[in-house]
Amino acid sequence: MLSYRIISQIFQATILFLILYLSSCTNKPDALAGVNKEILPEEKNTVEVVTLAEKDFLKEIVSNGKLSASQQAELYFEVSGPIASINVQNGNTINENDVIARLNNETYRLNMKKADLTMEQAKIDKLDALIGMGYSTTDTVYSAEHEAIADIRSGYNQAQVTFEEARLQLAKTELKAPFSGKVSGIKQKPFEQANMSEPFCTLINDRRFYIDFPLLETEISKVKLGQDVTISPISGATNTTGKICEIDPKIDENGLIWLKAEVDNPGQYLQGMNVKVSIKQAISDQLVVPKEAVVLRQNREVLFRYTQGIAYWTYIKVLNENEHEYAVAAAEGATLSAGDTVIVSNNLNLAHESEVEITN
Repeated sequence: MLSYRIISQIFQATILFLILYLSSCTNKPDALAGVNKEILPEEKNTVEVVTLAEKDFLKEIVSNGKLSASQQAELYFEVSGPIASINVQNGNTINENDVIARLNNETYRLNMKKADLTMEQAKIDKLDALIGMGYSTTDTVYSAEHEAIADIRSGYNQAQVTFEEARLQLAKTELKAPFSGKVSGIKQKPFEQANMSEPFCTLINDRRFYIDFPLLETEISKVKLGQDVTISPISGATNTTGKICEIDPKIDENGLIWLKAEVDNPGQYLQGMNVKVSIKQAISDQLVVPKEAVVLRQNREVLFRYTQGIAYWTYIKVLNENEHEYAVAAAEGATLSAGDTVIVSNNLNLAHESEVEITN
C-alpha cells in the first residue's frame, strides 16, 4: 500500500494542476472580450445630389401606333401573257416610270402592226371620200360636215379606236412604277403566266410615314393640329419627330379619339412598324426632380433634402410626370423650395436624419 506521504503529494499535485488549468481557461474569454470591445468605424451613406430649381416641365402624353407609308399601291398586270423579265427585287428602291417587269409582247406588237395598217388604209379611204365630195388631194381644210361623213364612210373613226386600243394593250405589257418607292411582295417568276387577279407587287413610298394613334377623350384638349410629336420605334430604330396632321372629330365606341401624325423616315422605318408616340406640353415654373429622387415611405411619396451632412425626410406631392422626371410640390406640413439640395441616389434605405456624404 502507498504511504500516506505519497498520497498526500499526489493530492497536492492534482489540486495545483486544477488551479492552473482553471486559471488558463478564465484568461481566454478576457482576451476575446478585449478584441470584441474594439470599436469599428461607422460607415457613412454616400449619395449624389442635385440643386432644386424652378423650370419648364414637359408633361407627356403617350400612345401607340403603326407606321403606314404616305403612298402605297398594289400593282397589277392588266393584260395576260407569260412574264418575260423581272427587273427588280423585293426591297429595291425605284424611281417613277421605272419598268418593274415585262410580259412577252409578241402578240400585242402584231396587233399594233395590224391596227397601224388598218389606220393607214382608213386614211386613204377618207381621202377618196373627200375627193368624191369635190375636194382635191392638196386640200387640208374641210367642212366639219363633209369630214364627219368621210370619217364614217372610210371607217376612219373605227380604225382610230382600234389603233389606240392596240397601243394601250402593248404599253400594258410593261408594269411601270407610278411613283418612286420600294418594291414589296413579288412572288412570281419569269416565264410564269401573269396572274391578273392578284397584285404582281406592292410599291411603297417610305420617304414619309403616317402614324394613326388613339387618345382618351380627356386628353384631346391638350393637343392641336401642327403640334410636335416624338416617334420611338419599339424595334430600337432611331427616334424622330413629326407633327399632328389630322384629328378625327368623333369619339369611337371605346371612348377614344384617333389622330394622325406625319413624319419623315430617318432611314430605318418600315411599313407596319410599331411605334410609341409621345406628345409633350411645357408647364412653366415647376420644381422638377429626377424620378430616382422620389421613394415611398409609409405608402407616401417622399424625397430627402440634404443639409450639412444630414438627410431630412420630406413628404411631397407628385403633380405631373414624364418618362424621366416628376414635377413636385411639398405636401401639407412640409417645406420644399428652389435652391434646396435633393438626394438622387442611394436613398432607398435612408432614414430621417441619416448621416450622408456627397460623392458628386
